Amino acid sequence: MAAKVNKRTKKAKSTKYKNEFAKGGFFIRNKDLVKRIVFTLIVLIIIRAGTLLTVPGVQVSENFKESVGSQDFFQLLSTLGGGSIGQFSIIALGVSPYITASIIVQLLSTDVVPVLTRWSKSGERGRRKLDRLTKVLAIPFALMQSIATIFTLTSQGLIDAKWGTNAAGTGPAWFYYILVPSVMLGGTFLMLWISDQITIKGIGNGVSIIIFTGIVSQMPSNFINTFKFWVELNGESTILFDGILKFLIYIVSFLLVIFVVVLMNEAERKIPIQQTGSGLVDTKDHTPYLPLKLNNAGVIPVIFASAIISTPMTVAQIVAASNPNNGFVAFTQNYLSFGTWWGIGIYGVLTILFTFLYAQVQINPEKITENFKKSGTFIPGIKPGKETEKFLTGVINRLSVVGAFFLAGIAVLPYVITKVTSLPSHLAIGGTGIIIVISVAIQTVQQLKGRLIQQSFLDKKQDKFKAEETTFESHIW
Repeated sequence: MAAKVNKRTKKAKSTKYKNEFAKGGFFIRNKDLVKRIVFTLIVLIIIRAGTLLTVPGVQVSENFKESVGSQDFFQLLSTLGGGSIGQFSIIALGVSPYITASIIVQLLSTDVVPVLTRWSKSGERGRRKLDRLTKVLAIPFALMQSIATIFTLTSQGLIDAKWGTNAAGTGPAWFYYILVPSVMLGGTFLMLWISDQITIKGIGNGVSIIIFTGIVSQMPSNFINTFKFWVELNGESTILFDGILKFLIYIVSFLLVIFVVVLMNEAERKIPIQQTGSGLVDTKDHTPYLPLKLNNAGVIPVIFASAIISTPMTVAQIVAASNPNNGFVAFTQNYLSFGTWWGIGIYGVLTILFTFLYAQVQINPEKITENFKKSGTFIPGIKPGKETEKFLTGVINRLSVVGAFFLAGIAVLPYVITKVTSLPSHLAIGGTGIIIVISVAIQTVQQLKGRLIQQSFLDKKQDKFKAEETTFESHIW
């Protein structure tokens, strides 16, 4: 009897697999999704290859990567842009100028400039206008950042021009200051064009994916450098064991931070809602609700705060090349540098403020209340109208308090670790990079799931249509 049951089970499984094969399998049924994934991977490989191409006319020193990685200004450029300042490549700035420009445009669109506000509310057409304006504004920021980079690295002796009197090449020195910014500007717009292609033909938001790739590509070398920092292979056995133990604690702490960030990213408050005339639901599981995330603003506040701090630091780098004792340069070094408690504190405060600001922009209680009125939806125990708006505003503000302090804590964590221990900030745990990586990864996975669900729905509709067509034909016969 048992043997017969096993035979039936095997036969059912084989029939199921045959049906799946007849339908074409996963890769055939989700052909569009597979194409998008492959396209995204190929583009990212091309970008990583581009990071190996050093800007023409520049010769980097042997300790260039280590020296650049330890400076706050270049850490911000690398994190925000997704480029490779460590190689001084043609795409070294990445999309960093575009990020800075988009922040300014978004801030001006919040009822500051009427024209921009009107564009932001006029749908797809207005969005395209804002995107064009952002790309135009990215040009001066790209030139400013590239000039600041050249002046800083040249003054530190980390790069040499091939067009000077003491250089290997020929030609006037001023040509160097035209060529390099032009190449880096071109690299920025190449990255923007690639990001648009990823958004249209690939998976996820193109700009976010590029930043994600730039941060993730640095992680293996960061782990290796951290291991070398803690572990002395040629030292005594006691020192070696102590170093390995510290490195293991570092790895466990790193995984713990990832777990906490994912947990806080996915945490949400479910507000039960009811529709007029629908009656009470039978179980709690079927109760409709309005989901409000603990961190409604996402990763945007951290990027905003980083970009705001990087702008005066960029100007200070240019000024310091000709006048290192300038008061503005001293101010940025004493109050905006992440090596000081003032700089860490200002960075944390900016992150908190932007979290509150962007949470209200992302989820507008007034608009939600208006939509509730139109659809006849209400929150049980709360009067529709102003009471509902007041209730939602209070909930969003309370959630933002927790989310804001959490974001600020993770963002400043590596700089606090550096102040307390001797570990360099670019090797420390946490920071803007880890928040961006996790947020982009979660959003991309959600988009993949959405596309799979959509394809599954289309397949079911197609199978149903074929079944109805077959039934109709049999009736005719």
